[in-house]
Amino acid sequence: MKMKISIFLFVFIFLPNISPAKHIFVSNENSDTLTVIDKKDKKVVKTINTGGRPRDIKFSVDESFLYIAASQDDRIEILDTASLKIVDYIETGDDPEIFDINNKYNLIAVSNEDDNQLTLIDLNTNKIIKTIEEVGVEPEGVNFSPNGELVFVTSEGTNSIIVIDVIKQKIINEILVGNRPRRGIFVKNGSEYWVSNELSGSVSIIDVNKQNIIKTIFFEKPGIRKEDVTPVDFAYSKTKNIVFVTLGNANHVAAVDTDTHEVKNYILAGKRVWGAAISENEKELIVTNGNSDDVTVIDTTRMVAIKSIPVGRTPHSIKILK
Repeated sequence: MKMKISIFLFVFIFLPNISPAKHIFVSNENSDTLTVIDKKDKKVVKTINTGGRPRDIKFSVDESFLYIAASQDDRIEILDTASLKIVDYIETGDDPEIFDINNKYNLIAVSNEDDNQLTLIDLNTNKIIKTIEEVGVEPEGVNFSPNGELVFVTSEGTNSIIVIDVIKQKIINEILVGNRPRRGIFVKNGSEYWVSNELSGSVSIIDVNKQNIIKTIFFEKPGIRKEDVTPVDFAYSKTKNIVFVTLGNANHVAAVDTDTHEVKNYILAGKRVWGAAISENEKELIVTNGNSDDVTVIDTTRMVAIKSIPVGRTPHSIKILK
């Protein structure tokens, strides 16, 4: 008996520490799938069927779940990141596109593009608690401020940012920006909010405290037509003080210095570069290419693309497990 216990203890103590697999997730808007890529070797390990037209994706705070906006089915689906199975869903109202999660108040805010609304959902119950009307025309980007007190919504049709008080659940301001604002990101500990203006080929930088524009950045690269520069998404490297901006039909990513607001590099990616995510160590940037049905891995030190990975049709958003 003592011999068996000793053997058991030996095996238990010296077994390797097996941790869950680390993955990259890509939503494919026109194939109704989610592509799962191994984080280390960058190979596709699984393709998961989703609801219709999956677009934005976000992790829960502990990354145990991935939330997927299935726009055609008017819901957010919930994927268990360990089992890689969809385990539940949340009704969101009509045509959810982009959403954000407020961990302070345990809320989801989702834009309903066709209805010009923002829907607030309680994550404790997965139920809608408030629908805010008239958040501009064709609302898209949604970002909670880092302190959780405000939510900024980009409105494509009114060329503005709608600012909403989270506690009061009311619109408190509207800020005019460039033509067709798409996405936003908070930088510098939330003191600045950067907005991509797709049809102006620019990024507006907003002072969050004063809620006014302090800088407009335009993108120009020889050989690329001005009308092809269509900025969309962002990824932020805090250690490098750089915001990466996907430039849509220009097929490039711009690297912008957060201190000087100057463009430092243009990096060639795939066709119609769209979504963006940066690795935990900030050494890799991965972007989705909507017209070449792949993602591009970019070395952020050398500022060069190093790998292309085929995924589904029209990849939209991307997230990387820590």
